[in-house]
Amino acid sequence: MAFRLLHYSDPHFGAFDPRISRAAVEIARKLEPDLTVVSGDFTMRGRRFEFVLAKEWLAKLPTPLVAFPGNHDVPGLNHLADRFWSPFRRFRKYISEIEEPSAKLGDVGSLTTANSSTPFGLHVDWSRGFLSPMQLQAAASFFEEMPEDQLRVFGIHHPVVGSGEKARALVSPMPLVKIFCKHTKIDLILAGHFHQSKICLLPEETEDEDSHRMVVSQAPSICSTRLKGEPNGFHLLSLSRDRIEIELWHWHSDHFLPEKTRAFSRVENGWEMDS
Repeated sequence: MAFRLLHYSDPHFGAFDPRISRAAVEIARKLEPDLTVVSGDFTMRGRRFEFVLAKEWLAKLPTPLVAFPGNHDVPGLNHLADRFWSPFRRFRKYISEIEEPSAKLGDVGSLTTANSSTPFGLHVDWSRGFLSPMQLQAAASFFEEMPEDQLRVFGIHHPVVGSGEKARALVSPMPLVKIFCKHTKIDLILAGHFHQSKICLLPEETEDEDSHRMVVSQAPSICSTRLKGEPNGFHLLSLSRDRIEIELWHWHSDHFLPEKTRAFSRVENGWEMDS
């Protein structure tokens, strides 16, 4: 039997639509997923009242639940002490004591995550994501003892696919991330950040027979009012060892509706999209 994974992202409490956040809880309960994943940006400015709202919302979602932080979950510049010395203290207090959680996906595979958000950096845009070699090594070690036919699922907040100007916002350093994904044979990446749905293969196009292709689920914002040209929505995934189906749901006036489904099958060099 397939494992059902509900992928929400970027609720942004503090800049959210209460009606849609309530509907997100209702549809999640109806769908009855085996695991709920929320890939970061629970708050808008990392303020306490925003975390309280996020905590109350999460408590209503189906369990088990995996939650990891996004760049907006770090306190703003008006809370410099927290931002520089304990940037994820509020996340650990209100959302999860574990910043980089893991979970079993029944007998289908396993999920682990990495915190790609940084409170500050040498670049001007502190919203950009970064993964350290130590984080990637820890994730690789997590998957090391797994049978090869089980799914290896990796969750981060920042995206791995984008074009044009968006390519600048991809998690860094992308060359190292791609090497990690190839050597570890990652099957599926869960991410958010762009507030836009992306369901595809990475690399999207390749003529390299040795290249490992993985499936990407970058979910839109579930209930934020900060839309980026796409309605609020989410992904519903059906996972088995040799097949991945991802269904995109969008908000329509007063309820969520499924819009399209993309399916992928396991092949020798990873995955291919079904025609």
